[in-house]
Amino acid sequence: MRKTKRSILGAMLLAFALIMAACTNDDESGGEEPETGSGELSGNVRIWTHQNDAFNDGLQALADSFAAENPGVTFEFETFDYDTYIQTLQTSLPAGTEADVLQVFGSWTCSYADNLAPVPESVLTTADADSAFFEAALDGYKCDDQLYGMPQEFNIEYGATLVNTELAEAAGLGDLSEGWDDWDAFTADAQKLSEGGEGDMTRAGFMFTTADALPYTFYSMIVQQGGSYLSEDGSAFTINTPEGKAALEQMTSFVEAGLVDPVLYNDEANWVGDCFFATTCAMGVVGPWVVADYKDDFPEVAAAATYAPLPSMGDEPNFVADSGWGLTVSNRSEVSDAAWAFVQYAALDAENALEWNAAAGTLPALRANAEGDAATTLVEGFPQFGPFLDILGSGQFVGELPDRDLLWYDITYPHILSALQGNESIDDALAAMEREANETIGG
Repeated sequence: MRKTKRSILGAMLLAFALIMAACTNDDESGGEEPETGSGELSGNVRIWTHQNDAFNDGLQALADSFAAENPGVTFEFETFDYDTYIQTLQTSLPAGTEADVLQVFGSWTCSYADNLAPVPESVLTTADADSAFFEAALDGYKCDDQLYGMPQEFNIEYGATLVNTELAEAAGLGDLSEGWDDWDAFTADAQKLSEGGEGDMTRAGFMFTTADALPYTFYSMIVQQGGSYLSEDGSAFTINTPEGKAALEQMTSFVEAGLVDPVLYNDEANWVGDCFFATTCAMGVVGPWVVADYKDDFPEVAAAATYAPLPSMGDEPNFVADSGWGLTVSNRSEVSDAAWAFVQYAALDAENALEWNAAAGTLPALRANAEGDAATTLVEGFPQFGPFLDILGSGQFVGELPDRDLLWYDITYPHILSALQGNESIDDALAAMEREANETIGG
């Protein structure tokens, strides 16, 4: 998740949400029905969210419908820009001044767990949550096997690559939507999409050298081989392993084959969204939100944009993912019954959750909404979602990391980029990443 790249969708998504609201999927419930409309719930529920108009408009719509069914409940929303929100959570939770319902990114949950209320079993048991939600979306909300909230989205940055279909057709590649059998076949196609060479590349065939894509690719390739980069008890990082070396060698082979020049293409220059929509890269690793982010300024390129599943280094297309945005409740809330009823209403009820995904332009956290009529509804509004819906079940949570951003952006990204640029050996990069990662947990 890169806060500087995440889009604020717009009126188009809200219009689509209104169309979607006419659809129902009663046969595909994501969990037990919230006990609303009884008239017994009451109180003013304060909700804190980060500043994203599409997210918040979708949540406000659900709050309005909940309040209509429960006239004793009112809602008070307060939103913060991303950086201010992080600071506000860090200061307000210890001070006890937080709102009743807190929107959090799943991977943050355990760092705030001392101030959050566990999900009551009367609302949702952990076993039922495991059945209702995708593993990668849910596991960030689990701390020591206790559930502390519910996800609303599946945050994904790997598993499929963005493809410019017009460039692929011009290169004689035809339809790439089914993906590739192996990395050799992928590399051969990506080479045909590259233009120029080292130092003078004018178009990258495959842009994967960003601060998000490099870590997600690297750690996904490790788990695809059956390896692990974090010990089971979370006490040590295990990055300098045979699986880690094979992953980094595979990534290095993309550079050696001329698919990208990591000096000219990285997080600071020719970022993947920028180069794709400027047609200076033909394929790239980035989440499906990027199409909505750029489509208004580059409608012709957006019309030619699709996703294709990437090959795996193992038998299964496993990948790692953060738990995305969801809802938690303060353990000091004086209206906890109403707060949890609303969280259940917004995140666990399949129809309501689908309405929010459509408004927010996000992939579903609920398994029920990734198939059947719900999936059809989402793909009609967001065609780029199609390949991702098929692989959500292969996602694994990145793990309860001491500092995920530090590991991603300050340790993994710079060392892998340095290795790809030829400034650091593979062995030295792996050793440095493992050493620096373990320093974050006192290893």
